[in-house]
Amino acid sequence: MRFALCLLPFLLVACSPKPDASTPTEAEASASSAASTSASKAADVAAGYVGRWTGPEGTSLEVVARQHDYEVTLSGTITPGVFTGTVNGHAMQIERNGETQLIRHATGAKTGVKDLADKLDCVSVSNGEGFCRD
Repeated sequence: MRFALCLLPFLLVACSPKPDASTPTEAEASASSAASTSASKAADVAAGYVGRWTGPEGTSLEVVARQHDYEVTLSGTITPGVFTGTVNGHAMQIERNGETQLIRHATGAKTGVKDLADKLDCVSVSNGEGFCRD
């Protein structure tokens, strides 16, 4: 009987179910939640940039959502092209001519473009390079 009682703790451990390996730890769940929140905030920021923006003299900027980033097309500008955009804080970031540039929301007056001065819903890539929604 004593021998059986001595083996009882080992038998209980051996017979107890294994922890579910697919259940995330608290730290993993927290990191996953933070990543989801961050991705959601980035998508919310980007939603304000997606679409077509027009500038003076036929220039334009267009932002199209892709699976993990954004396609930013600048047309009619001094340095036109198609660029990959990512969310950086409250701005859309692109690499153009080896330089990081941020596309930010602005009023027409803050773009530095005289023709856009009376507009309110605009974006600016650099001073003097702005685009607005009509």
